[in-house]
This record gives sequence, structure tokens and C-alpha cells, in this order.
Amino acid sequence: MKKKLFLVSLVGLMLIGGISTVQSHNNSAPNFECISCHGEEGSAAIKVEGMPKSYVPGKTYKITLAVSSPVVSAGDNAGGFAVEASAGEMIVVDKKNTQLSGGILTHTQEGSALRKWVIGWKAPAQKTPVDISVMAVTANGDFSPAGDMVGAEGYTVKSGK
Repeated sequence: MKKKLFLVSLVGLMLIGGISTVQSHNNSAPNFECISCHGEEGSAAIKVEGMPKSYVPGKTYKITLAVSSPVVSAGDNAGGFAVEASAGEMIVVDKKNTQLSGGILTHTQEGSALRKWVIGWKAPAQKTPVDISVMAVTANGDFSPAGDMVGAEGYTVKSGK
């Protein structure tokens, strides 16, 4: 229930521009407004592996992020993502396909050919709940937002011992 409330709040903020006003395309600038152009055809599913339910302060976690939908890419651009944490630090694990920009972890231009990325998150030293926001796109590769799908997820990670 908490996750759904957080997700609804996240989408609401995105629609009014409350999280980030930076725009992006396959050039991979950070973006939490994907839904303003993409996603009129339905919702993409986001799968995250390696996200802890509770964290060890200061520990770095390796996380796999994948996005899927019925959309098939007919070009070089298959997808993209943006991840932001309320505390701790997003870490680049795959320098070819991911990058940091303004504290937001996102895909590189090369990474827009993918729908699965490996990212990192370093937990904060202080014990506090952390909200991690994820938005991802499945693109059809036609260099337009038409026919693409967007997914958004929000996670709250509690501090452990």
C-alpha cells in the first residue's frame, strides 16, 4: 500500500515537473518527465534485482534494472531510464551504458540500445529511510515518442543495522 501511494505521488510530481525539469532523448540527459512525451500506448514493466529491503549504512549495492513491454524496437534506440535516490549516492557501474548527471543515474547514448542496465547505489552513512525513484522507457526506435511506453516505480529502503 505504501509503495502504491509513493508511486502515485511520484507520477503526480512528474506530471507537474516537481522532480526534474531537464529534458532528454536518446542523448541520455537525466529525465523524470518521460511520460510527458512517451507512454501513450500503455505502461512498461520495470524489474529491479538486488535492491535491498534494508541497507547497511555506507554499503554499495549492485542493482540490475530491466524494462519490458510489448513494444519492439525497429532501430538503435530500445529504451532508457533515470534513477534518483533521496539519500546515499548513485554509482556508475557500467561506464559504457550508464552515467551520472546532476545526481541522477541515466543511460548513455550507447545505453539507449538496451532495456537492461547494471547500476550501483551507495547507502547513506546515517540511518534514514531512502526513497529511490525509477522511470524507464521502452522505445520503438523510430526517433519519435509515438508508440513508446513508460514505467515508473518507487521503492523505500529502510536502514538496517
